[in-house]
Amino acid sequence: MPDQSRKLAAIVFTDIVSFTKLTAEDQQKASDLLDTQRKELKPIVDGYQGKWVKEMGDGLILTFDTVNKAVHCCVKMQQKARMIENLDLRIGIHLGEILEKDNDIIGDDVNITARIEPFSAPGGIAISNKVNDTIIREPDFKTKYLGKPKLKGVGQEVKVYCIVSHGLPETKLSDVSAKLETESKNIFIGIAASLLLIPAIIYFSFFTKDRIDSIAVLYMDIGSFSELKYLETMTEDLIFDLTSSSQGLLKVSEPVVVKKYRETELSLEDLADEIDVDYVFKSSVQPDGNGFMFRVRLYDSDEEKDRFINKWFIEKNSLQSVVGVLVDNIIKDLNIEKSESYKRLEYDPDAYSKYLQAKSNYTTSKSYEDNMAAISLMEEAIGKDGNLIAAQIYLGAMLYDLGNYNQASVIYENALGKSKTLQDNANIAESLRKQGQLLRKKKDLEGALSKMKEALAISTVMNDKSSMAKTLNSMAIVNWKMKDKDSALKNWLQALTIVEEFDDKPKISKYLNNIGIWYRDDYDYSKSVEYYERSLRIKEDLGDIRNISKTLNNMGNVYFLMGDYTSSVEQYNKSIKIKEQLQDAEGLAKTLNNIGETYYYLGDYINANTSFIKSISLTKSDDLIFENKKYLGMTHYEISNYDSSRLYLESADNYFKAVTEKRLSILPVLIMSSKKTKNESMANDLLEELKKLNEQHEPI
Repeated sequence: MPDQSRKLAAIVFTDIVSFTKLTAEDQQKASDLLDTQRKELKPIVDGYQGKWVKEMGDGLILTFDTVNKAVHCCVKMQQKARMIENLDLRIGIHLGEILEKDNDIIGDDVNITARIEPFSAPGGIAISNKVNDTIIREPDFKTKYLGKPKLKGVGQEVKVYCIVSHGLPETKLSDVSAKLETESKNIFIGIAASLLLIPAIIYFSFFTKDRIDSIAVLYMDIGSFSELKYLETMTEDLIFDLTSSSQGLLKVSEPVVVKKYRETELSLEDLADEIDVDYVFKSSVQPDGNGFMFRVRLYDSDEEKDRFINKWFIEKNSLQSVVGVLVDNIIKDLNIEKSESYKRLEYDPDAYSKYLQAKSNYTTSKSYEDNMAAISLMEEAIGKDGNLIAAQIYLGAMLYDLGNYNQASVIYENALGKSKTLQDNANIAESLRKQGQLLRKKKDLEGALSKMKEALAISTVMNDKSSMAKTLNSMAIVNWKMKDKDSALKNWLQALTIVEEFDDKPKISKYLNNIGIWYRDDYDYSKSVEYYERSLRIKEDLGDIRNISKTLNNMGNVYFLMGDYTSSVEQYNKSIKIKEQLQDAEGLAKTLNNIGETYYYLGDYINANTSFIKSISLTKSDDLIFENKKYLGMTHYEISNYDSSRLYLESADNYFKAVTEKRLSILPVLIMSSKKTKNESMANDLLEELKKLNEQHEPI
């Protein structure tokens, strides 16, 4: 790119507050809001000679020749936005060098602007010190200093302010304190610093003489109080916080290790022997008036006695403090120095409770209504507390499951940004993995693999085996799509080995299913069915309805490839019944296409047509729509509806112009239907085209 493309500009980033929640509640209203934003704000930007660079989801990127134009324009934009329902903007402004490329802008200063925008209050404007130095000379502008933002890898000094004049709201320091630098810094935090954890591990291995103690934290016992089932998920938070707070001086068994002992009758002594740990921590909870009674016990297997037995009454509005209290008690009793970097965020109590409930409800969901109720609950949790990153990632996963990929992308990007701000390595790794999954959906396989390798590096350094297994599985899927079959099988088997070690049944069933897909593509259909059946048995035991439907669909596909069309239809129908119950539109559309193809080869053209038409009505995928049209053309030919056959096949052929293999299956029938409808010229032209394609497709 020539040097003249570089220039100094005032850069503006905007974001709509609570847009994700609005999208989940009313997608049409959210879409209309973006149209309104463009219609109402673009003329203002044009009026100040600004450049409307691009729209990113609900956000905007703008540039201006001068700071003065940028600031005055943004003030006008906020004044206009106040008059529009739901258009509650955060705006960030910075002055720096940009490189214009392909109708976009790039550069360090662009990234800095993106990091400044979250310091804006809803309806307000945050600015960098460079912008502040310019406008502070104007008597009608007043600003407030907020601090130095945490900006990893940025050479220049950046300070952030908010504009408090012109009727703009002031940023609350309590809302942004986690994003600001403090005097205490920890070099072992953040993405780049996560790799520095390796020297820390070496230090503890070689320069500390004492053996590292180990502990198993059992899942919280709720007894007969089934309404408290959501509190069990606090155990996972406790395990994570205990690991991060003990500076590597305490080995904490992972959730997948202790999960299988949820309802065990083994004594604590026997449990310690079986899990091979020095200590076992057990907790129970029961309702008590307007709160909960927690009982806890720390058992010492070497001394064969309890280290402590305690009980506390916790009010409902203090639920979020339980994990921190338990961590402090265990660390203190074991005489372990707590990491200075460990800080248990005090989440909004109602937000934390809703997060636990949403997570529990979604896990046991049996219908579409259950799914939407869990999503709504998680949205409420995030709306109440933006620092609850685990809730953001889980919400993204729920939206991803339901095919709402654009919404999930926004959620994951927010989670990654928040994780970096809070220097939370575990959630950085998970956010990266989730982003990799989305890139895979967008068919950016190289980008997906890059994200996943980055996530795996962080998980490996942290020795987080659960995260390693998930990432290896995600990488295997990408390998498989890239036709790198050896790497795919290697990664799947490695992931399966990890989860089998911990008896993590949900993941075992998932990875068995994926290996079944691998053997299907290797034409080893018997082996494929064997893996699918093993996976299905586990899912049935777990009551995992959503994934049972996926495996049934896969089994139907293998029976189809084996030529056992009757068994194929049987499995597809079972899958369809479940997907209708869950109102899984995209999943249902795919299975309907599959069963339609099977009906076609059975010669049942009526049921085939019905399936293809219904599939088209449910899907948003153009590929699937025209795949259905291809088969509709073929079935109409078989029942002598030649005009309909030609129209469907022409439409499919035009869509698949660049896909030779598809056209080779379409053109023969299209030629015959053209002849049947007296389109001889068209038939001859298509025949010549088919000959050329066949010649090009021959092996060399």
